[in-house]
Order: sequence, then structure tokens, then C-alpha cells
Amino acid sequence: MTALVIGFGNPHCGDDAAGPMVARLLAGRVAARVLERHGDALALLEEWRGAEALVLIDAAAPMGRPGRIHCLDVAAADLPRDFAVGSTHAFGLPEAIALSRRLGLLPGCAVVYAIEGACFDPGAAVSPAVAEAATALARRGEGLWRDAAGVQGS
Repeated sequence: MTALVIGFGNPHCGDDAAGPMVARLLAGRVAARVLERHGDALALLEEWRGAEALVLIDAAAPMGRPGRIHCLDVAAADLPRDFAVGSTHAFGLPEAIALSRRLGLLPGCAVVYAIEGACFDPGAAVSPAVAEAATALARRGEGLWRDAAGVQGS
């Protein structure tokens, strides 16, 4: 199986670094292509073209418990907008996933692991709860995509 893991987020904005942090922890440890990306979510469509399994890791907007991990099957349904962290870009991860599905580019197995953050200020450090969650998620290794199919909710 061709698996791709993308850690998405800004490594210089506090808890928004969650995705890239997981990607760094996974790099070289799993039989998947592992990327760190930030900025242009539209460019992600080309990144995941041809992958059979896609795992996206991103920070989630605060919803009550920093560090809580939500696993969402985005092959089956759009990523809820309330999970997205505010962006200066009109086209974010939820829009990229929805467009990719509509164009038939989204892999059949596609999940988002969203780690709830608390602080997204430029220059801020990653909060301890988010760092702990990122480490726990990275420990799952190849289990991130092997048991991703059929996962619903959080």
C-alpha cells in the first residue's frame, strides 16, 4: 500500500506546530512518505495524488481540551470547519479535502488526526498537552493508516 503522511501546520505558531511535529517524529520510522507542509493547502492535492492511504495531521481549534486527538474519516465526509484553526488563507485544509474528493483525487483511505490546540500565537512554544499528544500519535507509527479505514469520530 502506498501511504502518505502529511503533518500540516505552522511550526512557528505555538500549537499549530502539532502536525509538523508528528511528521518529524515519524520520518524515517515508517514505511510511508512523510511530509511537513504549511501554507498553501491547495498544493496538497498534488502531494497526495496517487497515494492509496492518506493521513493528515493538523492542529484543531480549541474545543475544550488541549491535546485531545480527533480522528476523522475524510474519505467519507468533509472535514468540519469548526476543527480548522483560523487562517489568513481563504482556502484551507477543509476546502482542499472537499475539492479533492469532488475531483476524484482523494485516496480511498483518508483520515485527519486533529490535535486540539490552545495557543496559536506567532513565536509561542507548543503547549505541553499538544506536545504529549503529538508524541503519542507518532508512537502509533504505521497504525495511523492501517486502522484508519472505517474510523469515525473522535
